Amino acid sequence: MDPFSDVKKELALHLSAALGVDPTQVMEGIEIPPSEELGDLAVPLRELVPKGSHLELQFKGKLIKSTKIIGIYLNAFVNEDELFRLTFSNMTEDYGILRTSSPLRIVVEHTSANPVHPLHIGHLRNAILGDTLARLLKLRGHEVNVRFYVNDAGRQSAILSYGMSRLGWPDPPIESKKDVWLGLVYACTNVLIEINKLKKVLEELKEKHEEYLSKVRELDEFVAVAKELRDKGQEIFDKLADEIGRDPDPEGSVQKLMQQYERGEEPIRTLMRKVSTYALEGISQTLSFLGIYFDSFDYEGDLLWNGSVEKIINEAREKGILTIHKGASAVSFQGLTEEERRALRIPKGYDVPPLILVRADGTTLYPTRDIAYTLKKYKEFSAHRVINVIAEEQSTPQTQLRATLYLMGFRNEAVNLLHYSYGMVNVEGMRMSGRRGRYISVDDIIDQVRAVVGNRVKSRGGNENVIDELTKGAIRFAIISVAPTKPMSFSIQRAIDFNQNSGPYLQYTYARAHSIVSKMESMPSVEKADTSELVGDKRRLLLQVAKFPEVFVSTTEQLKPEIMATYLNKLADIFNRWYDSERILQEPAEGKRALKLWLAMGVKTVIGNGLSALGINPLSRI
Repeated sequence: MDPFSDVKKELALHLSAALGVDPTQVMEGIEIPPSEELGDLAVPLRELVPKGSHLELQFKGKLIKSTKIIGIYLNAFVNEDELFRLTFSNMTEDYGILRTSSPLRIVVEHTSANPVHPLHIGHLRNAILGDTLARLLKLRGHEVNVRFYVNDAGRQSAILSYGMSRLGWPDPPIESKKDVWLGLVYACTNVLIEINKLKKVLEELKEKHEEYLSKVRELDEFVAVAKELRDKGQEIFDKLADEIGRDPDPEGSVQKLMQQYERGEEPIRTLMRKVSTYALEGISQTLSFLGIYFDSFDYEGDLLWNGSVEKIINEAREKGILTIHKGASAVSFQGLTEEERRALRIPKGYDVPPLILVRADGTTLYPTRDIAYTLKKYKEFSAHRVINVIAEEQSTPQTQLRATLYLMGFRNEAVNLLHYSYGMVNVEGMRMSGRRGRYISVDDIIDQVRAVVGNRVKSRGGNENVIDELTKGAIRFAIISVAPTKPMSFSIQRAIDFNQNSGPYLQYTYARAHSIVSKMESMPSVEKADTSELVGDKRRLLLQVAKFPEVFVSTTEQLKPEIMATYLNKLADIFNRWYDSERILQEPAEGKRALKLWLAMGVKTVIGNGLSALGINPLSRI
């Protein structure tokens, strides 16, 4: 059931019959006027009406009360009485959650953080966006497979494992969260390697004054970071400093670990995998608080060991798409036609740089493994589409990935591979660097938000059992409400504002509406409602509730959770303004009370379903 779309269809059918055009063309052109005084719907006539034509376009229908032409627009007003009955006569618990008639099998890969330290604020945006997309697509009726790609074969994992090897490959202490403890080992190891390297460089630069001073400043910064890290874990830092100081070539040792792991040599293979698994346990613990889970964790190392990466390189050679770029085997994209570039969503005029598949020393790169992983995702889930949730700075590698798949003959896979890009997140006044142990972890964010929410709830004598759910709602909504393409600055105060535009605000609004409806043993008949009272905010509420199915479809089809977030916030604003100005349960007139109860029921149902779709739990009492 999609009441507001039914209104649009009635308008489109009338205009298409009057003008002799396709109803779909009219439907696609329908807009919402900038001011409600102009109408509830507007159709621009410039593209539909022949120039100089004076056709009679104004009409009344079952759901359209009246129309008027203003300038180039035909504006229409909804018949409130009919829309009310259409909306509420068929309202069920799952109102608005419309299933697609063409379900697909879709893989959503998200988060995929390096398993070397806790998730930071940037990972938070990735994880919440990816999880929300997966939830929306499932509700829409698609089969969805959610995956986490574990980059356990990269340099960062090798640095952590080098540190662990110098400590004797210990297990994380029982009292510590595993990813937090490993993050300290990683940061200490990396900083000590950098200090070691800079000292050697300074020895060589004594005669080059400006370069020397630049490196001295860089060394000073690392020494300051080292002091911070030593304060966090003196025993670990001192042991690493001693052990790494004895190694004549720490960089070479890290490189050797990378090569041994890539070849699957024991015992390095087992030891490094164990370290990655420990980190993932901590990461999973953090994400589970936010209601985020995965169907599978896929390890980069497995792709190397089972021959998948080597197979990709051989196929690329056989198909003749490899060239030499800077001494390495690479794929060039100069031969793509304009039509192929459009199909691959390559911006006009953008010169895609060659993609190096194999270094001069024979080792593979991350993008090479990503090709193998993409094909694994398609094959194992028989997927029609794959969505990669990855930061915007990965746009070039993702474009190279699609283009390489296309040139290798995997054309459907390339065209249906979507890079879901998002901008960076920051917390004001904080520069982050995982390599230097300076970052705001997701655990920190959760703890800080929970503390503020807890104080608010306790000070108001609220239900302390819902503090965690309010915390989760605050964090998820703060991320979801900002369009992914925009950079965002996370603000705890805005995230927990109970009075406007936040997860707790919507959860509080739901609790208000639920409180009204729950006091009724049964709802009155829809026919008893006095629809002559549908004016002002009551009329606005009706229109908003009627639009929910359309909003759900738009949110999901466009993969834009912010559409739903904006809509729910507007609905809550109207409801709370109305709630504060009129009596509902105490309304003496039966017809007016019936109308108000159904509007409250509509708000409860819509906000409940909308929040659930976004991964936020509606709360019956706060």
